[in-house]
Formats: sequence, C-alpha cells, structure tokens
Amino acid sequence: MSVKPFTIAPDAAREKLIKQRMADYQWPVDMQLGADENPWVYGMDQQFLQEFCRYVVADYQWQSTIDELHRFSHFTAEIDGLNIHFIREDGSGDNPQALLMTHGWPGSVYEFNEVIDRLAHPENYGGKAEDGLTVICPSLPGYGFSDAPPRPLGQVTTAAMWNKLMVEVLGFDTYIAQGGDWGSVVTGLLGLHHGVDKGPDIGKGCKAIHMNMYGLRGEGVPETEEEQKWAADSQAVMEAESAYLQLQMTKPQTLIYAMNESPVGVAAWILEKFYSWSDLPLSHGRPDLLKRYSMHALASNLMVYLMTDSFMSAIWFYRGFAEELPHIPPGEKITVPVGVGKFNDTYLGFPPRRLMESSFNIVHWAEFDDAGHFAAMENPAQFADAVLDFTTAL
Repeated sequence: MSVKPFTIAPDAAREKLIKQRMADYQWPVDMQLGADENPWVYGMDQQFLQEFCRYVVADYQWQSTIDELHRFSHFTAEIDGLNIHFIREDGSGDNPQALLMTHGWPGSVYEFNEVIDRLAHPENYGGKAEDGLTVICPSLPGYGFSDAPPRPLGQVTTAAMWNKLMVEVLGFDTYIAQGGDWGSVVTGLLGLHHGVDKGPDIGKGCKAIHMNMYGLRGEGVPETEEEQKWAADSQAVMEAESAYLQLQMTKPQTLIYAMNESPVGVAAWILEKFYSWSDLPLSHGRPDLLKRYSMHALASNLMVYLMTDSFMSAIWFYRGFAEELPHIPPGEKITVPVGVGKFNDTYLGFPPRRLMESSFNIVHWAEFDDAGHFAAMENPAQFADAVLDFTTAL
C-alpha cells in the first residue's frame, strides 16, 4: 500500500475527440414553450446546453483544470487491489489535525478546488494558522483518477478502504471525516464502523464527522408537526427528483450504452442536477445556474468524468448502494462527535435536529442560507468556515 506521486496527464487526442463529438451532435427538435415557462421543469434546458457545448468546444482547455488541481499535491495508493487517487495539502501550524473529505455524484474532487487552501491555510483568509487542517481528498472508486472496480461496490466497502488509507497508508492515528452527497454516507459509515471508540484498535480511526447532507439514516420516526412536514416534503421531492436514482441503482448498464460516446448526453445528465440541486440566485424571476457557477467550473467538473472515461464506473456506485444498503441499525448510534452543516439543500436536506439525535451524537449544528447541495462549490468561503467552526471546537 505504498504511496506514489500522481500527475494528471493532458490527453490532446481525447480532448479533441470530446469537443468534436460535441460540435457534431445532431440536436433534437426543442419544446415550444411560452415565454413565462421554465424549460428546466422538463429536464435539461436545450438552449443552455447548446451554449455550454459551444463554450467547451471554443473556449475550454483541459490544461487549465489540470493547472488548478495541481496547485495541490496528488498521489495514488493501492488499497484492496485498486489504485486510489487523492489530493493532500498539509495544514499550517505545528500539529494540524487530519481532515478526510469525500465528494459524491455528480461531483468530483474538483468540488473542493476552492476550499482546500481555505481549510489548510486559514491564515490566508483572515483565520489562524494553528486552525489549519491537513486535507486529504480522495476520488471515490471508479470516479475520476481512481481505478474502477471490476464490479459495483458501495459505501460500506469504500469506508473501510478510506480508513485503511488514513490509518495504515498515511499513518494518521486519528482523523476527522467530512462529506456531502455520497461523501456524507461514507463519512457516516466511518463514524459508525471505524470510529476511535470501535474495533480492535481503540483510540485509532475516525474521531469526529461533519456532514453537509443527510445521507446515512437511522431509526428516527417523525413525531412533531415540523418533523412530519419535513418527511412529507422529502417524499414529494424524491418522487419528483429520483428517476435518475432508480435507474442508476437498478439498471446502470442500460444508461451507459446511451452515454458512452455522447459527451452531450453526459453533460445534460450532470448539469441538470447542478441546476436542480443548487441554491441558485434568481435572474428575471428564475433560478440562474451562471449566477452561482462559472462555465469553467461546470466544464471542469464534467471533464473529470469525460477525460477519464469514468461516467460508467461512477454510476456503479449506486448499484453498490443497493447491494450494500448502508444504514444505522436500530439501537445503534454514531458516538463520535458529529457536526452538521445544514445548507439550503432542497433535495436531500437535513430533518429537524431531534429526529437525528437518536442515531447521531450531534455536538455542533449550524445552518446556512447561501448554498445548496454542492456547498463547497457554491460558496467556498461559507463552506470552509462551517467546517473550521466544527474542527476548531473539538
């Protein structure tokens, strides 16, 4: 399980092929909607997608994303037969705590591009050097620069791999875990199965967790009016937004054949989630994706999938979820300290605090109103402050 330096390599031929396929795409006839209708209600807005593809073909350069990511050190380590990619940025101060941050889908390690430095070197942003964290950001198995497994694996397996990475490979006796989307599920499992109070090596492992999405679930039952409203609202959102989830959990291979040679298709599949799940400012009365993200940021995250040809293996993670079914069993509880960053995530937002407290040892709860599901990308300063407020209080 030796650690090796890793360099993201340019691939001019693949980049050219992706752009050519975008340029050659035969666009379908678009819907004819009224001026007051929002085309995003039906899925991907064709006009925006065409604008985005024109940007990628004419203006975007993969090398610019490589340069951004290589502000930090990259490595790989073989864990359970897979080469796992991770970013490492050592924190300021004499003895920084280790922070393991895990992304989700349809994100990537690029989600953390603007928060890694803020967390490792807070003195550069008005904070204190002694609060800096040594930040470790792995790419999930099958995502981006990590190897794809030979068949789907899920979050329970990944959490065990992450604990090996932190304790056995990198030599941290203890670490803090943080995550959103799938990262929140993996993070919860690190606290549940690999906490410093669990297993054969008491005192080693995950010492605290911070989540910005309600992923891993326990046995809490809605009782109050507020909790019942949350449950009803969550059910309504899932009915409206989870078609992709059911497909990727059950028949991922069918989707793959549609997407395999279609960067436009992959772009539509991913960008629509950024529109639907983000906390977007309004423009002319409608949510505006470009009021929250730049074209470059959206393209960079997308190209992590396209340049590594990892869309297929990434969605396997959903089938892995269906097979492993991670949860907190009745009567069990995550007993390490838990921090919650409750952003304005209208897709998988947190319930009222009481509903979680039977399964989570919540010691820190903070609410924010200027970012959504992709909080680290949407509002890097607010996200970094949320994490540091938790870690400095431990």
